[in-house]
Amino acid sequence: MEAAGGRGRALAQALLCAVCLLCARRARQVTGGPAAGFLLQALAAASDALESLWPAGTPGGTPDPLPGAWVSAMLAQPLVAFGFHRLSGDRATANLLLGAATALAPVAARLPEEGRLLAARAVTFLTAGTLLILSVLTANAAGVLGSLLLAAGNLLPAPGAGHAGHPWVLAAGNLALQRALRAQQLGVA
Repeated sequence: MEAAGGRGRALAQALLCAVCLLCARRARQVTGGPAAGFLLQALAAASDALESLWPAGTPGGTPDPLPGAWVSAMLAQPLVAFGFHRLSGDRATANLLLGAATALAPVAARLPEEGRLLAARAVTFLTAGTLLILSVLTANAAGVLGSLLLAAGNLLPAPGAGHAGHPWVLAAGNLALQRALRAQQLGVA
């Protein structure tokens, strides 16, 4: 039963990887920050999908201290939000959000698992919150949906997945955010 759950989790992560690669390809036409964020999320999801091939983590048998979902929450999703804020002309929020997440990541990486989880959730809350506010102010419905799905996918724990979140919800959220990014570029909400 556990092997079937592991395969299902790997499939969900592979889908998230494919969706993020598609979003990165499309976002590249808009701006580089979100494209890099989507690409980093794709690499993090691929890492988590392939984790079943080396379940012990390091050769000593300790699990991976920084799973892909953590890297995605701490660095990739703020990169996507950075592009949204830059496109809307809010450079101060864009720089503050990305700078804070980037400064917090190496500090949080040294914390115990509970501390890393708290840091990732704080960054997710901040990222989703700023995206939600910006989307409401610009009447970008896809941005509202994407930010809510981003928050739900990261903040609500998935059963049997530890603290990794819901890859299916994150895939839908990334598609909505990519659509919202395109709408933001065109000035159409």
